[in-house]
Amino acid sequence: MSSNGSTPINSPRKIFGRTATSDKNAMLEYEMNKNLDSHFREKAEKELGETGSELTYTKIRQLRQQLNIYAEHHQRGLGGRRDDSFLLRFLRAKKFDVDKAFKMIQKYYKMKDEYPEIFKVSPPSEMKFMLEMQIQCMLPKRDDSGRQIYVFRVEKCDPYKIPVDYVFRSNVLALEDAVRNPEVQIGGLVVLLDMSGLGFAHARYLSPHLAKKTVEVVQEAFPMRFKAFHVLHEPFYFDAILAVLKPFLKDKIRRRIHLHGHNLNSLHKYISKDFLPAEYGGTLPPFDNTEWRTAILENEQYFVDLESYNHGPDSSCFLDNVDGSGGGGDADSIESLQFGDTETEDSEFDEDDRRVLSPKRTPRSLVNIEEIFLRNELSNGGDDDDGRPEKEVEDVK
Repeated sequence: MSSNGSTPINSPRKIFGRTATSDKNAMLEYEMNKNLDSHFREKAEKELGETGSELTYTKIRQLRQQLNIYAEHHQRGLGGRRDDSFLLRFLRAKKFDVDKAFKMIQKYYKMKDEYPEIFKVSPPSEMKFMLEMQIQCMLPKRDDSGRQIYVFRVEKCDPYKIPVDYVFRSNVLALEDAVRNPEVQIGGLVVLLDMSGLGFAHARYLSPHLAKKTVEVVQEAFPMRFKAFHVLHEPFYFDAILAVLKPFLKDKIRRRIHLHGHNLNSLHKYISKDFLPAEYGGTLPPFDNTEWRTAILENEQYFVDLESYNHGPDSSCFLDNVDGSGGGGDADSIESLQFGDTETEDSEFDEDDRRVLSPKRTPRSLVNIEEIFLRNELSNGGDDDDGRPEKEVEDVK
């Protein structure tokens, strides 16, 4: 500390208060924030407005104050952890807009409270058999932009063995595990969806309810910066499925979806071979999630603690008066969410690579997804050409 009593601007003591030491999980995350690499500190300041100064801690205090006011008004709190590091996840996801971060926390706990069958991640050992099927994994290396890469392989997902809710829960589990790392909170996530082997039996994983909740997680309810979605080996009728979902997607998310067909060279324009498994033309060893899943299963208590918070007498009041309109901010359905995107665009992709879908479209009914599967699965079994050019969401009419 200097002679005038001030704290150096990069000192973690100016960012995190004593609440960070309230439990071992909070303390671990506190230490990771404290020792954050200078590259990610600079990235956070440039892209998120995280200065590492008193202003950052002021935002944390303001967010905690909103949570306290909410608890007093509703005679109950939102969830369990209130330490600085946990709140910082939501502030980073919303670029330190306190009001948006507060609404995201509300939606995060609303999901876990009202839809535990698909959002409950504890105990992970319940999903051990699925994790061992080598379906998904957070890859061991982050890309040059510091983004974590998450791979999900449809072909390994046996629809006759894996319950529908377990697919959703396992993905939320993967997110909950990844977001513990401050570098991932700052760098964001890239999703690689390999749709090899997609068949009619997989249609039940795309029910209207799950499709809506997937969109809500990505856009509204989880403190992760979703930077890009790359789809490989999609069947020709995937265009029709995606067209059903498009009206519910924010403009920013639509512009981050890329369809590559069977063209690995197209994928490599966005993700270097240096960060991909051999199956995707990469230089890494073949796909193997053993280390990743073992770490999750060995840290089971963390996920149990994450969801071990006490509910008050009224569990239906999560989004009452979020916007001061007596319930207008409720997010019971995807149709009620406001998708106006006022956040600063920070994607690393050049504007020339994008063809933006018009934000004003009349939503189609999601009940048509299974019909699309059935109609196209039975009428045409052909695959796309390997030379098929990359497509983005705007190309899907």
